[in-house]
Amino acid sequence: MRDLRAGDVTPERELRRIRKNYNRNAERYDRGIGFLDRLTRDARRKVGESVQGRVLEVGIGSGLSLPYYPAGSELRLVGVDLSREMLGLCRRRASEAGLVVELVENDAQALPFADAVFDSVNFSLVLCTVPDPLRAVREALRVARPGARLVFFEHVRSHLWPLAALQDLINPLTVRLDADHFNRRTLEIVRAAGVEVVWIHRWALGFFNLIEGKAP
Repeated sequence: MRDLRAGDVTPERELRRIRKNYNRNAERYDRGIGFLDRLTRDARRKVGESVQGRVLEVGIGSGLSLPYYPAGSELRLVGVDLSREMLGLCRRRASEAGLVVELVENDAQALPFADAVFDSVNFSLVLCTVPDPLRAVREALRVARPGARLVFFEHVRSHLWPLAALQDLINPLTVRLDADHFNRRTLEIVRAAGVEVVWIHRWALGFFNLIEGKAP
């Protein structure tokens, strides 16, 4: 249950390692994750649907979710990511889609926004990477207005034992290589942070979760 602790402070060098990894591999990551598009398309569509007002996407990366946000709406979209190179790809993708997006290079664990300013907060494959996911979700709640919609599209530790055991086995390697935690209990983390979970969808043998909740 280590993931539920906000305790151990990750050294700044760990954030630098994550940033360096994504800056160096931005183009490769964008191409590589493209093959998952069919598997994740519906989840990204769910992240983008029914949003209005001021929306924050934490870990916006190269902007793979952008095509699923409603065009020509009153949406005011803000995207945060740790990697400057990923944000560069996102900026290009937003321009191609005709979307206006405010992009901010920042750590998800310390968001540079005032309290209670967003109507929706979305996460897309980011809690698997941040050093302290509980802290990141609490930050999202801090900047979300009361009753705001929060959506988490994440790969997680499966609820099926054989796959979960395999994830536990390979997790040390994925963390070492890509700072990617393959076995995080994200639903428990989201609930522990104080999110009121209202809807959960699991697919790919529980490897992917789409969690929708509300801010208190």
